[in-house]
This record gives sequence, structure tokens and C-alpha cells, in this order.
Amino acid sequence: AWKLWNEGNIWNLVDKVISESELDSENEKEIWRCINIGLLCVQEYANDRPTMSTVVSILNGEISDLNPPKQPAFTQAPLRIQDVKNADSLNDVTLTKLNGR
Repeated sequence: AWKLWNEGNIWNLVDKVISESELDSENEKEIWRCINIGLLCVQEYANDRPTMSTVVSILNGEISDLNPPKQPAFTQAPLRIQDVKNADSLNDVTLTKLNGR
């Protein structure tokens, strides 16, 4: 979704039944808002995400000026298996058992 948004190609995110039907400008704006909200809700940092009351206000049309989403954290390259296998880990555990007299 982020890649398509970033490329300005959001209509590839929309079901063909909807995207191929005749949409008025209000419906197009609502689709754009929903995709924008979805991307804002998956931002890495909580401060960058809208509150639920803000989401409701946006969906009700009370807020029309939305911030553009930043690149979500999950779009970054995952760790490669080789990197994980080569990583060293040392786990020390100390147990103390107390016995009564």
C-alpha cells in the first residue's frame, strides 16, 4: 500500500468493482481519505498516528486537511537469515535458592 501511495497509484489498492464504477468526486475523496487514514494508523511512532476520535472526525468530514503519511516501519527490509545466524547471543541466568534452617 505504501509503495502504491508513494507512486501516486492508489487506485490499484481499490477493488476493481469500485474503481471501475462511475465515482463522483466525493466518493473519490472518501476512498483517498480511507487509504490515507489506514497508512496514518500504521505509523511506527504512536505520536504520528491519529487518535480514534480524530479518525472518526476525518471519516465524518469534520477534518479535511490530512497530514501525508510517513513510510511505515514494516516496509523496511527484513533481517536476512544469515544475519540472524551470525549474530552472537549470550544469556546468563543466576538462580538463588533459599533454604530455611
